[in-house]
Amino acid sequence: MLTIELKFNNAVLKTIETEKEVITIGRNVKNDIQIDNLSVSKQHAKIVKNQGKYFLEDLNSTNGTYLNEKKVSKEKLTNNDTITIGKHTLVAILEKQKLENSDPEMINDTMMLTTEKHKQMLEKQKKVKSKK
Repeated sequence: MLTIELKFNNAVLKTIETEKEVITIGRNVKNDIQIDNLSVSKQHAKIVKNQGKYFLEDLNSTNGTYLNEKKVSKEKLTNNDTITIGKHTLVAILEKQKLENSDPEMINDTMMLTTEKHKQMLEKQKKVKSKK
Protein backbone atom coordinates (compact mmCIF):
# COMPACT_ATOMS: atom_id res chain seq x y z
CA MET A 1 0.00 0.00 0.00
CA LEU A 2 1.19 3.50 -0.83
CA THR A 3 0.68 6.28 1.71
CA ILE A 4 1.01 9.89 0.59
CA GLU A 5 1.08 12.86 2.94
CA LEU A 6 0.01 16.10 1.26
CA LYS A 7 1.68 19.05 3.00
CA PHE A 8 1.67 22.83 2.77
CA ASN A 9 4.24 24.78 4.82
CA ASN A 10 5.15 21.52 6.65
CA ALA A 11 1.55 21.09 7.87
CA VAL A 12 -0.08 17.83 6.81
CA LEU A 13 -3.29 18.69 4.95
CA LYS A 14 -4.28 15.16 4.06
CA THR A 15 -3.05 11.57 4.27
CA ILE A 16 -3.97 9.29 1.38
CA GLU A 17 -3.62 5.51 1.54
CA THR A 18 -4.13 3.74 -1.76
CA GLU A 19 -3.52 0.52 -3.62
CA LYS A 20 -4.41 2.02 -7.02
CA GLU A 21 -2.12 1.28 -9.94
CA VAL A 22 -2.26 4.92 -11.14
CA ILE A 23 -2.68 7.97 -8.87
CA THR A 24 -3.24 11.27 -10.66
CA ILE A 25 -2.20 14.61 -9.15
CA GLY A 26 -3.34 18.04 -10.28
CA ARG A 27 -5.62 21.05 -9.85
CA ASN A 28 -8.65 19.43 -11.52
CA VAL A 29 -11.17 17.89 -9.09
CA LYS A 30 -11.12 14.66 -11.13
CA ASN A 31 -7.59 13.88 -9.94
CA ASP A 32 -7.00 11.34 -7.18
CA ILE A 33 -5.01 14.00 -5.32
CA GLN A 34 -6.37 17.46 -6.01
CA ILE A 35 -4.17 20.44 -5.19
CA ASP A 36 -6.21 23.64 -5.50
CA ASN A 37 -3.44 26.08 -6.33
CA LEU A 38 -2.86 28.10 -9.53
CA SER A 39 0.81 26.99 -9.68
CA VAL A 40 -0.39 23.40 -10.19
CA SER A 41 -1.45 22.23 -13.66
CA LYS A 42 -4.89 20.66 -14.14
CA GLN A 43 -3.21 17.30 -14.86
CA HIS A 44 0.19 17.85 -13.29
CA ALA A 45 1.71 14.43 -12.51
CA LYS A 46 0.94 10.82 -11.76
CA ILE A 47 2.32 7.98 -9.70
CA VAL A 48 2.27 4.60 -11.43
CA LYS A 49 2.75 1.20 -9.82
CA ASN A 50 4.63 -1.19 -12.09
CA GLN A 51 5.78 -4.65 -10.93
CA GLY A 52 5.55 -3.66 -7.27
CA LYS A 53 7.54 -0.44 -7.70
CA TYR A 54 6.21 3.13 -7.83
CA PHE A 55 7.22 5.72 -10.41
CA LEU A 56 6.56 9.48 -10.44
CA GLU A 57 5.85 10.97 -13.85
CA ASP A 58 5.40 14.62 -14.79
CA LEU A 59 2.56 15.18 -17.27
CA ASN A 60 4.20 18.08 -19.14
CA SER A 61 3.15 20.46 -16.38
CA THR A 62 3.83 24.17 -16.68
CA ASN A 63 5.94 24.49 -13.50
CA GLY A 64 7.45 21.00 -13.38
CA THR A 65 7.51 18.20 -10.84
CA TYR A 66 10.36 17.88 -8.37
CA LEU A 67 11.57 14.76 -6.59
CA ASN A 68 13.84 15.45 -3.63
CA GLU A 69 14.41 18.99 -5.01
CA LYS A 70 15.42 17.73 -8.49
CA LYS A 71 13.21 18.39 -11.51
CA VAL A 72 12.13 15.09 -13.06
CA SER A 73 10.10 13.80 -15.98
CA LYS A 74 9.93 10.17 -14.77
CA GLU A 75 11.69 8.69 -11.77
CA LYS A 76 11.40 5.69 -9.43
CA LEU A 77 10.11 6.48 -5.93
CA THR A 78 11.78 5.26 -2.76
CA ASN A 79 10.48 5.37 0.80
CA ASN A 80 10.03 8.89 2.23
CA ASP A 81 10.77 10.64 -1.07
CA THR A 82 9.61 14.25 -1.19
CA ILE A 83 7.63 15.36 -4.24
CA THR A 84 7.19 19.09 -4.77
CA ILE A 85 4.33 20.31 -6.95
CA GLY A 86 3.78 24.05 -6.94
CA LYS A 87 3.88 25.21 -3.32
CA HIS A 88 2.83 21.80 -1.96
CA THR A 89 4.87 18.82 -0.84
CA LEU A 90 3.88 15.17 -1.00
CA VAL A 91 5.76 12.55 1.00
CA ALA A 92 5.62 9.03 -0.45
CA ILE A 93 5.64 6.36 2.25
CA LEU A 94 6.20 2.99 0.63
CA GLU A 95 7.08 0.77 3.59
CA LYS A 96 4.17 1.33 5.97
CA GLN A 97 2.41 -1.92 5.06
CA LYS A 98 5.69 -3.83 5.27
CA LEU A 99 6.22 -2.58 8.83
CA GLU A 100 2.64 -3.32 9.85
CA ASN A 101 2.83 -6.89 8.53
CA SER A 102 6.28 -7.65 9.92
CA ASP A 103 7.18 -9.20 13.25
CA PRO A 104 5.80 -6.76 15.85
CA GLU A 105 9.04 -7.09 17.83
CA MET A 106 11.15 -5.93 14.89
CA ILE A 107 11.12 -2.37 13.58
CA ASN A 108 13.84 -1.29 11.12
CA ASP A 109 15.90 -4.37 12.09
CA THR A 110 15.83 -3.39 15.77
CA MET A 111 14.16 -5.73 18.23
CA MET A 112 11.63 -4.01 20.46
CA LEU A 113 11.79 -5.36 24.01
CA THR A 114 9.08 -5.25 26.60
CA THR A 115 10.24 -5.08 30.20
CA GLU A 116 9.28 -8.72 30.70
CA LYS A 117 11.12 -9.88 27.58
CA HIS A 118 14.19 -7.90 28.63
CA LYS A 119 14.17 -9.54 32.09
CA GLN A 120 13.88 -12.98 30.47
CA MET A 121 16.87 -12.29 28.25
CA LEU A 122 18.96 -11.09 31.20
CA GLU A 123 18.06 -14.22 33.20
CA LYS A 124 19.04 -16.39 30.25
CA GLN A 125 22.42 -14.63 30.03
CA LYS A 126 23.03 -15.13 33.78
CA LYS A 127 22.36 -18.87 33.40
CA VAL A 128 24.78 -19.17 30.48
CA LYS A 129 27.50 -17.28 32.41
CA SER A 130 27.01 -19.39 35.56
CA LYS A 131 27.51 -22.62 33.58
CA LYS A 132 30.94 -21.49 32.40
